[in-house]
Amino acid sequence: MAIYFISADHRFLDLETVSRLGAVAPGLGKELVDLLPGLRGAMVLATCNRLSLLLDSRSGSRADFGSSSSAPCGVVPGVYGGGTVDDGGGDDSDKVAGGAAPEAPGSRGEEQDSPPVPDGLAATLSRVSALMARRSGLERDDLAWASWEGAQAYRELFATASGLESMVVGERQIAGQVRRALGEAEREGTLSPDLVRVVEHALVVSRRVAAETSVVGRGRSLAAVGVDLVAQELPPLSRCRVLLAGTGSYAGATVSVLRERGAADVTVYSASHRAQSFAQGHGLRALDPDGLQAALATVDLVITCRGRGAPVLTRDQVARATAQRLRKEGGNRPLTLLDLSLVRDVERGVEELPGVVYTGLERIQSAVPEAGTEDLAAARAIVAQETEAFERFLRGRRMDGLITGLRSQVNDMVAQEAARLRPVPAAGRRSAAGGTGSRGGAGGEGVGMADGGAEPSRRDDEDGEALVTVAEAQQALRRLAARLLHHPTVAARRAGQDGREEDFRVALETVLGPEVAGGVAAGPRRSRSRGDSGSEVSGPVCLPRVVSLDAADSDGRESTATPPSARVQ
Repeated sequence: MAIYFISADHRFLDLETVSRLGAVAPGLGKELVDLLPGLRGAMVLATCNRLSLLLDSRSGSRADFGSSSSAPCGVVPGVYGGGTVDDGGGDDSDKVAGGAAPEAPGSRGEEQDSPPVPDGLAATLSRVSALMARRSGLERDDLAWASWEGAQAYRELFATASGLESMVVGERQIAGQVRRALGEAEREGTLSPDLVRVVEHALVVSRRVAAETSVVGRGRSLAAVGVDLVAQELPPLSRCRVLLAGTGSYAGATVSVLRERGAADVTVYSASHRAQSFAQGHGLRALDPDGLQAALATVDLVITCRGRGAPVLTRDQVARATAQRLRKEGGNRPLTLLDLSLVRDVERGVEELPGVVYTGLERIQSAVPEAGTEDLAAARAIVAQETEAFERFLRGRRMDGLITGLRSQVNDMVAQEAARLRPVPAAGRRSAAGGTGSRGGAGGEGVGMADGGAEPSRRDDEDGEALVTVAEAQQALRRLAARLLHHPTVAARRAGQDGREEDFRVALETVLGPEVAGGVAAGPRRSRSRGDSGSEVSGPVCLPRVVSLDAADSDGRESTATPPSARVQ
């Protein structure tokens, strides 16, 4: 498998282009899985400053097909005509590709004749670019995608989930957005087990960065930066009337920011009639859906965070509101608008109206405070450590098939030995033995022995099946041990013949562990006994715990005696 992380975000594109891509994100994951052969899963992360795709493909780039190792990421130069542009990451692994690419097939029917698996990251990125250009109406030359593969894709996802690649470094909302993107992919049926593993680990990394550094600090969010920015042009927020348009998760985060800064008069508006439930859950007032125009004439600050594609505030609405405000207040208090949506909630041209102070993401981006250098370095060190740890985990998972096969082989051997122990009816045994005696009297209590001191006969359990004796259990275990040790024994002798004793000892320690391998190398610690197969067996005999057939006394307690015939538990 190969994991790809492809992103169009504030680092590489203007926010207007990112917003147009984000506007067509719904349903993108399912279309990608349907469109791209060999794609096992897709998760779409659309936030206010990025559109990122996490893809699970059966094919890797170049010679790294099917591997999760850290193959060089980025796009092969020349594929997109626009070349590559370094993103400032300090190495050649993080590239942004732009320009034209061959047109991807437009339908599943056209792709049925194409190879079953795309030729790595470059081919996948070409098709993604074509799809997004068609969905958004943008020219492919206007798109710039950063792309990573394998370990570098994990690193980029971990850093993104930790807020290290956000417009506001250390913002707190991104982890929740990643979690919701995971849930959305699950609902759409586009998740693969490998995507679940890498995203869940990204959330673990995010929590560790938050706990061990101060990068995810108080007030580090777009909402916080935006509110602080507009507050400079307003009276104290404790005296301001605030209207919040939106009822999603980001609206909830914005309410927290407002309260931290003393805002008390906050009303929530929703065109979808969810304002009442949101207001009740956050201790706010809900605005009637028909009351928006009147509210615009009286409030001091309007914050929008819907991002549904259609503006919640039109130029006509705002123009009428500012005219009303001019008549009522003499034009002394402008209407301040804070638009936190990537896809603008405020219609274009509103910012040009007199009496309006508009702040959008572009202005917020220029006002973002720098993160502390030491904290940022510590956070990136955590990301690097976790990337390496996750790579080790994946390398271990590559042995899953071998481990499963090994367990299956051993289980088959156990089942075969258990079948050999399956008892014949007790009556048949007694008949074959020519009759049995009983030491327990006429009632048959005690352990029966064949006449002449022969092999002990089996007692029946409550289901009428004969019970296994200790001797029979020992015999079965020895047979199983002989089968399991046959090939290692042959291999040990061959290693000695070939002068590879030390290689075999090292392999034995790897498989069995140093403690067991050291005991084996030290030789037998007990006298030898003869196994059922005639081969010598050394070392302690490990048997299951046995309970005497007569081990329960009248009080129901187990006896410590172990008679010749016992029931294996």
